[in-house]
Amino acid sequence: MNYFLFLNHPKGEEIYKISLEKEKLIRRYFDSINTLECEILIKGKKYDAVIDYQIFGKLCNFDCFNCVDDCCADSPSLLQENTKKFLKNNFEEFNKITKNCDIGEELGYSKEELKNELEKEDERNIISEIEEETEMCFYAYRNEDRKTLCSIHSMCLNKTMSQEEIWQYKPLVCSLWPMEIFIEEGSSKIYITLPDDFTNSFTIENYYEIPCINIEISESAIFRKKNPNGFDEKKYVPFIEAYKTTISSIFGEKIYELIKHKLGL
Repeated sequence: MNYFLFLNHPKGEEIYKISLEKEKLIRRYFDSINTLECEILIKGKKYDAVIDYQIFGKLCNFDCFNCVDDCCADSPSLLQENTKKFLKNNFEEFNKITKNCDIGEELGYSKEELKNELEKEDERNIISEIEEETEMCFYAYRNEDRKTLCSIHSMCLNKTMSQEEIWQYKPLVCSLWPMEIFIEEGSSKIYITLPDDFTNSFTIENYYEIPCINIEISESAIFRKKNPNGFDEKKYVPFIEAYKTTISSIFGEKIYELIKHKLGL
């Protein structure tokens, strides 16, 4: 088994390969729960999906504009060709938002060297060095309130793109986060769930560090010291509703309706 959303990670198998121990835990978990089995179309390719639909009823609150936690530590995916072209055509705006070109020049690299590496991505020496220096994803930035945001997403919004259009440019792993998808080796069968008490032993993301899907963390004194605003308990809603547009746009309206129906919502 592999972590489906990380198949395109710059570090390759080091990240996306699932250990045999964790694979056993995944199989045991999905054998023990009620699931929804259906066909899903993702980026034009059909997959036979086994969905942990009950976990889509989990309460969550993606209050990014009130969160100062460091979500985006490094870039989790190589870019699609259309995203590379989008960045190339909007490079000045990208640098204005992220300051990456300026940082690269301070590290001794020219603008053309950075643009060339960004376009090819066969080597990521400059990108990796900038990520190490800034301790964040190459495509992330902090706004004036020190909130970590995605430059690709922000640039799309600046161009008044719809959510459906944004998903065409933003990496799939970032668009679906914190959803977890596992795929059988050499197969089109996938398993879909979320980080939770019962899945944390085999998910990439740590449930106990994500206030968006763990209301207990958002209520803790430590979290509140760093995040005094937002994450209102009353604004936590079922994941299926919080991600309605994302699920409908990427998986299809039918899948959204199927999961919602199974949850009785």
